[in-house]
Amino acid sequence: MRFVYSMICLLIFLDLVFIFKNAKKYNVYKEDAWYTKWQYWAGATLCLIFPVFIMAFVFFLQTLCSLATRLKVAGSLYNNPYSWIICIIVPLVGWAIFIVMFIYVNVMSILKSFE
Repeated sequence: MRFVYSMICLLIFLDLVFIFKNAKKYNVYKEDAWYTKWQYWAGATLCLIFPVFIMAFVFFLQTLCSLATRLKVAGSLYNNPYSWIICIIVPLVGWAIFIVMFIYVNVMSILKSFE
């Protein structure tokens, strides 16, 4: 069982590296965006570590959606932030749709980057 967990962690790490590397390659990051301000990260760290994890996940999701837009991934539902928020708020069905959208955007971004 430990091997399975270590392989899952390795896959998640490689996915993060791949997405952030492609985001830098396709110039997705904005200079005046919220994630470039160190004050937000320091404030979240002072409020315990949990807000930092939320901010990091939102940053990853925003980077992933921006990269998918830059790579012209089919569909426009993932570009609307309200669709992600509604999926998080609605239990079970929304969470399932959230996971499906997340996997779709992630896999399609990887596939489009190889074209």
